[in-house]
Amino acid sequence: MTQHPMDFLRKYYIEPMGVTQDELCDHLSLGKKTVSELYQQKRGLTVSTAKKFGLLFGINPEKLLQMQVAFELVNDQNVFHIKPLELPANTRSLLKMLNVNRSDEAFTTKDLFELFKEKKTFPNKTLVTILFTKVPLSKVVKYMGDMRIGLSHLKHLYAFYTKKLGGKPNKSYERLLADNDKTAVVKICDNGKYFDDPREFEEYLFYRLRVMRHKKLLKDLSEDTAKSQEVRQRAMYLYSFATGKKVKSNFNPKPTKLYASSRRSTTDLTSNTYGVLGGVDTMRFNQFVNTGSY
Repeated sequence: MTQHPMDFLRKYYIEPMGVTQDELCDHLSLGKKTVSELYQQKRGLTVSTAKKFGLLFGINPEKLLQMQVAFELVNDQNVFHIKPLELPANTRSLLKMLNVNRSDEAFTTKDLFELFKEKKTFPNKTLVTILFTKVPLSKVVKYMGDMRIGLSHLKHLYAFYTKKLGGKPNKSYERLLADNDKTAVVKICDNGKYFDDPREFEEYLFYRLRVMRHKKLLKDLSEDTAKSQEVRQRAMYLYSFATGKKVKSNFNPKPTKLYASSRRSTTDLTSNTYGVLGGVDTMRFNQFVNTGSY
């Protein structure tokens, strides 16, 4: 049965030692009302009183406080009606795919948290295998974007999957993970050299914007005078798009397409696009962010 810590103190220390309430008041520098209410269980031990009793009788004050909390929890009569938290849609969606056709215990949010710990030495082999063989990259990227998980975590897991588990390479993951953030930013902004298809470029761009943790790389590239004006304009535009912040330009922008090889008809220049024509389609990007596809 849970007891008030004062009952414990009275039974095992105060009464066997013949200590009176007045003596407690004197030794602990407590008022008579305080001690009386402790005896009557009208008052609970605080951190201060627990430490005082602990020093007086040689008891760990943490033990007394634990007894106080246990007593209050058992005797509290308040009834609360709490609306339960729902899992974020992207977490729920990823877990659903990971648990398809599983006959044993289902994976949980804790399993995901543990899986994406940076450079975890021994990830769950079953979970890693399912992740890279059964789950579309878009689902993983959405989860990582929500949880602010950098690509270095995913790269570590993929290396574990291919090298330690001998897993079959996945082209989608390899293309995304082949570049570090700095290289990716250059490719996105100097895209005519690296992409043969606007859809390929858009997919790479969307994935990267979703999980790129250091947007300042775009700003740094926009200020790199060694790069062409077109590259710098695209970097300014994407930095502004991704962060909502502006970059001050020291040159007059000229009409520049976001995707250099695009044959899409040009549109009129609009404010704050840094002269970039046919920029990120916000509706398509938001659809990708919300659904993982477009």
